[in-house]
Amino acid sequence: MMGLTTAATMLGGQGELAEALGIQPRSLRAKFSAERGVSSADLRSAADALDRQAKRIMAHAEKLRAEAAAG
Repeated sequence: MMGLTTAATMLGGQGELAEALGIQPRSLRAKFSAERGVSSADLRSAADALDRQAKRIMAHAEKLRAEAAAG
């Protein structure tokens, strides 16, 4: 599924996405190749992981802005 492939890229790799889904990378590859189905729970877990990553990115961006303003 293309959406999961994009999520893996945005999270830093297939290992990170597999961890977020609570599965082994081998099982994730099976989902990518359509040997195993992608459930709604898989999609929600991937979305939650992306939300967590986005929050970390936003917090870091804010820290950089504060540092720039102080300097």
